[in-house]
Amino acid sequence: MRHYYILQNDNRISRELTPVNMALLKAPFTQMPPAQVLEVQAAAEQDFTDWLPLSAAVNPLLSDSMKRILELYNTQARFKQLYVINREDQQQVLYWTPHVPALDGISGETEWYPHDHTLKQLVLDAAKVKGHHFFRLSGIREPHYIISLEAAESLLRRGLSGYRLQMAELCKGAGL
Repeated sequence: MRHYYILQNDNRISRELTPVNMALLKAPFTQMPPAQVLEVQAAAEQDFTDWLPLSAAVNPLLSDSMKRILELYNTQARFKQLYVINREDQQQVLYWTPHVPALDGISGETEWYPHDHTLKQLVLDAAKVKGHHFFRLSGIREPHYIISLEAAESLLRRGLSGYRLQMAELCKGAGL
């Protein structure tokens, strides 16, 4: 049976990063220029991790190393360059904003909160996600990026930072 994981923010890492102009990241992917600059204010000791969440409303940013790995696992994923600049410390780091095709991989066993229809307990449909290695789930409010065991192992072997992996539950009775 194949295993899948949810890519999540590593909340153990303190991120004191404040974008000066968040509107850059809220534009639809197709309307973003191929490369842009995002100025941030950051604490002097701020680490620029490989998985960089700026807010819950926008996609996380991916380091060049993380992007190169994940694009191997989904050739339909698209990325646009984003240079993150901290003028105070004279730092400039290349990141990528992802546009990953959405997949309807949610099982009927998934549980939702009734008051706002947000996700309570995610259960993936093994038949729907079979053969996919890096994708975003469709049909839910929150952005959820899912990776296969193979993709997870590739990330872990390279010691990338800023994310954690949570094993996703697969619906019972589906053989992979």
